[in-house]
Amino acid sequence: MQKIHIETKEKLTAIKFPQFKIGDVVRVHRRVKEGSKERVQIIEGEIIAHKHGFEPGGSITLRRVTMGVAVELVIPLYSPLTEKMEVVKRQKVRRAKLYFLRRSKDRRIKLKEDMVATAAIREENVRLKAEEKKAKEEAKIKEAENKEEPQA
Repeated sequence: MQKIHIETKEKLTAIKFPQFKIGDVVRVHRRVKEGSKERVQIIEGEIIAHKHGFEPGGSITLRRVTMGVAVELVIPLYSPLTEKMEVVKRQKVRRAKLYFLRRSKDRRIKLKEDMVATAAIREENVRLKAEEKKAKEEAKIKEAENKEEPQA
């Protein structure tokens, strides 16, 4: 029993997440089932809490305000429904939990953006997308080569 638990924990810790902190604005891609159809839903919001670190039971609380209505989602990090997670921008915070954002009914509490960190994140995202595109092109070339070989 213990051996199985250790193997599962090793598999889960092999999953890579972007370096995110409390206050970051992240975009989470999650699979959603609606009847017989399945699609990917993109949720963008601020991380107001991060619990249990990057352990298998770890989760983040994401807060999103749309048309004056706030929605909070607790997203397990290692959920099979979570496809991808990317950091959009960094904000300067001085707290470990940003629950005070819930109190902002009439006035909007704004966090200051960390411009240097956000610029670095954008550069990193551009680099990662270029690498993904290059890898896809290489995979297509290899597929084309494999298809040509059996016919010859």
